[in-house]
Order: sequence, then C-alpha cells, then structure tokens
Amino acid sequence: MKKTNTVRHRLNTAICITTGVLTLSTALANGFRLPEYSAAGVATSNALVADTSRSSAIAYNPAIMSLQTLAENKDVILSGSYINVQYETKVTTSTKTVQGTGEDAFDIPTGFIGTHLSDKLSIGLLFHSPFGLETQWPTTTFSPFLGITSLEPKLSRVKMYNANANLSYKIQDKTALSFGLNQYRLLDLQFNSQATIIEGSATGYGWNIGFITDLSDELTLGLSYRSKVSARATGTAAAVLPVQLDVTFPEMLTLGLNYSLSKNLKLELDIEHTGWHVFDNLNIVNSVSDAVVTNSTNNWKDTLTYRLSAQYKMNKHQFLFGYSLDETPQDDAKFSARIPDADRQLFSIGYQYDFGQFQLETGLMLVKFDSRTFNSNTTYVPAAGSESNGTTAYNGTYKADATVLSIGINTTF
Repeated sequence: MKKTNTVRHRLNTAICITTGVLTLSTALANGFRLPEYSAAGVATSNALVADTSRSSAIAYNPAIMSLQTLAENKDVILSGSYINVQYETKVTTSTKTVQGTGEDAFDIPTGFIGTHLSDKLSIGLLFHSPFGLETQWPTTTFSPFLGITSLEPKLSRVKMYNANANLSYKIQDKTALSFGLNQYRLLDLQFNSQATIIEGSATGYGWNIGFITDLSDELTLGLSYRSKVSARATGTAAAVLPVQLDVTFPEMLTLGLNYSLSKNLKLELDIEHTGWHVFDNLNIVNSVSDAVVTNSTNNWKDTLTYRLSAQYKMNKHQFLFGYSLDETPQDDAKFSARIPDADRQLFSIGYQYDFGQFQLETGLMLVKFDSRTFNSNTTYVPAAGSESNGTTAYNGTYKADATVLSIGINTTF
C-alpha cells in the first residue's frame, strides 16, 4: 500500500508538471503535420518507432513503455522536450516576390509520463501537437483576385494539441502491445480572406495501437498506428455569422526496423503511411441555414515518408543522426497557396549525455523543401463561391526553409 501511494504521488506530480508545460504549447504549433515528438526524434529525423533503449521513443510507439526497465525505488517515467521551429516561406509570381507574413518562430513543448502498474501492465499519458498550420499572405499578393479582398486568401491557421492516454502490456520478455485513446483539441482554427475573418474551435477523438518485438538478438520490429480523427469546428464569420466546418485529420501507420550492428552502433529504418485522402473538401457553412460561406477543394493523396537514423554510443556519450524523405500529398490539380506544400528532405544530428539519474538530449534538424513552380492553364474568374484552387490565381514559384532545434530530458523517480 505504501508503494502504491508513493507511485500515485509521483505520478500526480509529473502530471502537474507536464500539463503546465503543455499549456505553453497550445497556441504555438506550425506546419500541418508535426512529427517531432521529442528531442531525440528531432535528432534522428523521427526514426524511433522500434527503439526500445530510450523513454523519449515511447511517444512514437507507446508499446515500448512496458519494456522500459526502472531502477529500484523508481516508479515514474518522465520525458519532456522543448522544440523550436524557425520557418519562412515566399512566392514569386510573374510580377513580384512576396514573403509570407505569418509567424516565423514557433515553440512546441511535448511531454510523456508513465508508470508500471505491474510487471506486465503499464500506463502512460502523452501531450504533443501532431498537426498545425499557419500561412499568411499580405493583400494583393495574388493579382488574379483583381483586388476583391473577400476572395483573396490571407491567414490559414490550425492550432491544436493531443492528449493521448495509453495502456501497454508486455506479452513476453521482449514483446509488448499497447492501446490508446486520443483527444484532439482545436484551439484556434482560422480560414480568413483579406476582408473576412472565419474562426472557430473543436474537439475530436480517436485511438491508436502500438507493437514492439525482438525478431532476433540484433533486430527489433516496431509498429504504430493512429486512427483518423474527425471534429466539427464551430465559430463565427465576420464576428457575427455562426458557421461550422468539418475537419478530418489523417490516420498514420508507421513500421520500423532497428538493427544493432554492434553494442555501440545501431541503425533504424522507418516507413510511414499517412492517409491524407481525408483532406478533400473544406466547406465552411452557415450553421443555421447550411448555406456555403466558403469552400476549398483539396483532394490530397496518401503519402509515404522514409526515415533512417543512426545512433553511436560511447560510454556516457551518444551521437545521433537522421535523414527523412517526405512526399507531399498535394498535386497540381487543386494546388492552393493556403498550404503551398512540396516534397522535402530532413537532415538531423544530435547528442545525448547520460548523467545517471537523467539523460539530456539535443537535436538539430534542417528541412530542405523542394522549390515548387505551379503554372496552371485554368483561368480563375473572381466570383462569389468560385473555386480558386488549381487555377491561375496561384501561379508562381513557392520556396520555404525550416530549422528545428530541440532539447529534452528523460528521467525516472
């Protein structure tokens, strides 16, 4: 009974700490898909789904939680990271080059806490921001709108967080399965033109599973699946008109293999499938009359992301490296400057030092977006309700750059 009370006290303390940190992140997310869940994830380009050696990998595959070994008199696993993103985007049209005017620096705190309820069963709670968006263009960026400011896009924003509770069960000594529930909270959803502000908020729920097993002494297989999450955002247009928007976030399936070349060096290859086909139509309607206020057809396609990481350990030092190739789900047919996406490559390095009672992780990621030139032959005719995606309205060359810095701590107590 005394041990149970101690575990409860330590877990409650960790929850308070982690929730306090998360509060800072609820208005600071950017980029529609945010796969960075920890400092080690930044350092390895997020190739951690089959890594059982570190608690910061639990965010990528909660099944790993049951395979974590706790020292004597240690009951709670705590992992937290601070992630900073520097981002900028610009477009060059036939007449000018325009820099995006959205926020160019974002902070993303993430956290995980968990405990072993028994030798086989563990429970944990993860806080992070898996998706986010902010794109903003100054007025007259896109001349085909002919100065009709109620039609020309301005700010597109999604700020949200996910609270993810998981149970993990150790089936055998080196095999575990997990099941979790997700709560997506959209705190700020905006879809503004240069003349009209449309904003709202929403909550949606989903689920996730994880699996981890050793295929041999050197090879570990990891799998993580997160379901799609649908939410109905409600808000106002022009501060007075009640509106609603149905938003669906995609499912994600990640398969990873972690191979130990030696006791010091290991490699991991992850492949992630993202079900972006659910991001098809964004129709904002009058919640009283059901009349369409504004519409946007996207028709995105599913994508694959390929991630490779290497970790070299030398005494208390560990050096981390990563590379990722990320496909864009957006083709030319419905290209939109609200989310001017492109294929990208991620290059990462990082360092970890083991202090004994806790480990300090750091990571640096450079994101190289492919330059994307969009040149449509479909003429855009400005008119109320007219679809601008995939037309001459957005012709131009789009470029973006991003740098990600991170620091994190793992500990038990």
